[in-house]
Formats: sequence, C-alpha cells, structure tokens
Amino acid sequence: MTMNRCLWTPLISSVLIAGSLGGYYLLSDYQRLETQQAVIAAAPFEQLSVLEISDKRILELQDKLYDDKQNATLWFQLGNAYLYNGEYDNALLVFGYSVRLTPSPTATLYAAKASALYYAGGQHLTAEVKTLLDLALSLEPNNQTALMMLASNEFMNVRYQQAIDLWVQLLDSDQQGLDRVSIINSINQAKQFIK
Repeated sequence: MTMNRCLWTPLISSVLIAGSLGGYYLLSDYQRLETQQAVIAAAPFEQLSVLEISDKRILELQDKLYDDKQNATLWFQLGNAYLYNGEYDNALLVFGYSVRLTPSPTATLYAAKASALYYAGGQHLTAEVKTLLDLALSLEPNNQTALMMLASNEFMNVRYQQAIDLWVQLLDSDQQGLDRVSIINSINQAKQFIK
C-alpha cells in the first residue's frame, strides 16, 4: 500500500501541474484570440476617415429619427453631427426641429442654432444670430458657446477689450470642460493688439 501511495503522489502531482500549465496556456491563448477579434471588429473604423465616421453617425441618427420623428434629443444630436461635418444649412434646419419639439428650449439649443446660422451665413453676426445668442444668455448667462462666439466676433471686429471681457467672464465662471489655456492665449493675443 505504501508503494502505491509513493507512485500515486508523483503521478497526481504531475497531472495537476500539467493541467495547470495547459489551462494557463489555453487561457492566455483565449485572451489573445479575444484581443484579435476586438482589433478585427474595430478595423473597419480604422480605415475610415473622420468625415466617413461622421457620415456613418449621421446615417445612424437619421435611421433612429425615421422611427421616432418627435425625439428632440435625436434632432439635436443630428444637428451637432451636421455642424461637425460643416453642413451648416442642414444643422440649422434640424436644430430648428429640436427647438420646436422641446417644451422649454435650453440655452444649449439656442446657442447651437445660433452657431449653425452664424456659419451658414459666412460667419456674420446677424440680428437673428444675436437674438438667438441673447436668448441663450438670458437662460444661462455664462453659456460657453454663446460667449465664445461673441468673443470671437468682437476679436475679429477689432474690439479687443470687449473680447477680453467676454473671455474673462468665461474663465471666472469656473465651468467644467473649458479650454482655459486656449482662452488665456486668446486674451494675451488680444492684449498685444491693444498696446
């Protein structure tokens, strides 16, 4: 009996070690396979340009809107996608739908529509753009989009101090997501033109 135990102990140990090593190998191979599948799944997007990805997003949103035409959020997302693509007239149109479908339009909606109108009109601060920006700022006095657009317009029209004041207002608002470095650089650039 002792002799059998002596033989079984190394045999069982060998089986356990071989099983552990085999399991480890299979597990690492499985993880490698999963990684390869993830890379293959992402490959079509790696081959697409930014514009093609944006076009794909637009088509997806249009498909969703086909099923839910009264969804103001989807219209807003589609407007942003058009704006990103430089399709300003389309962005203006769908932001209009979003505003009309929203019971209480927000500053963000008004500012987005103002942006689309501003760029569709060749970057001119028309009375209609100004009205939309005023609506946005009446709802949210430190709306980032509205203030940045007004500051840029002031800067382009050689009203540097007014641009600085708007940028400082933005910095003082302590909003999340502000590109503070860029705003400070713009302020410093405007100050150089004042001297």
